[in-house]
Amino acid sequence: MIKLIKKVVYELSRPMLVKNDFKDYDDYWEERGFHAPSLYRAKIISKYIEPGSSVLDIGCGDGTIMEYLEKNNSPREVVGIDISSRAVSYIKGRGMNAYQVDVMSENFPTFLFGRKFDYIIITEVLEHIQDPEKVILSIREHVERNVFISIPNSGFILHRIRLLFGKFPLVAIKKHVKEHIRFWTLQDFVFWSGYYGYVVDSVVVSDGSSIKLLAFLQKLFPSLFAQQILFKISKKIKTNVF
Repeated sequence: MIKLIKKVVYELSRPMLVKNDFKDYDDYWEERGFHAPSLYRAKIISKYIEPGSSVLDIGCGDGTIMEYLEKNNSPREVVGIDISSRAVSYIKGRGMNAYQVDVMSENFPTFLFGRKFDYIIITEVLEHIQDPEKVILSIREHVERNVFISIPNSGFILHRIRLLFGKFPLVAIKKHVKEHIRFWTLQDFVFWSGYYGYVVDSVVVSDGSSIKLLAFLQKLFPSLFAQQILFKISKKIKTNVF
């Protein structure tokens, strides 16, 4: 409990990041290092993936989710794409299938052309790019079942308290001030994804706490107590933008 209190005090009091030497996502991975931050999300997503399915992981990073699904879900195909050549090389070195693709470039629709996937995964990616609308519109005709999207929750209670005391929410930025450039609360995301042709099927806390009371509050009020949220969404039959 003391450790938790110290962490809360730190998060409420720490200053805004001013580091501004971000170069690219090769540099990002070099500094941050490859690790397994996505394992918790992988276990959640795994519950929904049927055997024999095809899966695309957009912004696959270190390949944690891809590896977990390959080991536990017997998929027909798991493909990853990432803007970082370093990340792609790392994943290929682990024996998985990945391509270097910038979702903001023309290479992305070229990669998608003629391909369909049962599931598409986009975890902790959309907050990093200027035009996430382009991404979710681009994939709409290439997914058969569900899209899994996880984002930092800008409505998390500590972010709200920081704002109350005159400090801007840091929204889980770890290394650089340019790291996260788009922001959503739970309600914002439901509205936003609905406008662009999707319906939210499930909302799951993707930063589960080991503290029982906090875990209970996260499940009861995810919009307030979840720092990160995973959405399972599917396509609407009729949309506002088509």
